[in-house]
Amino acid sequence: MSAGADQAYFLQYLDQPWQLDWEGGGVPVTLVEVNTGVPMNARYTCFDLVFAQPAGYQLPQHSYTLKTPSGEQLTDVLLSPIGPEEEGDRHLLQAVFHVRTPVPTP
Repeated sequence: MSAGADQAYFLQYLDQPWQLDWEGGGVPVTLVEVNTGVPMNARYTCFDLVFAQPAGYQLPQHSYTLKTPSGEQLTDVLLSPIGPEEEGDRHLLQAVFHVRTPVPTP
């Protein structure tokens, strides 16, 4: 993940097309949710990203490469299937991030 990439960074790409790649393939996905999570302790923040796959795709849990709409690459992102959208047309993948909170400088 890019240095300084936090929940606000990803919010700028909400509802925009991304590219999800793996060895031997790739597919466009859409970032449909950016959610605040529960951190493992006070030194961390937690958030998750939810991506919708095109209709007809049900990719497995795997470490993928994601390309943002601006062309930046995030490598080895573990995405897990979490079921279909409420409408049931597209299946969803979720990535959970636990990010160390910067220590304030005195």
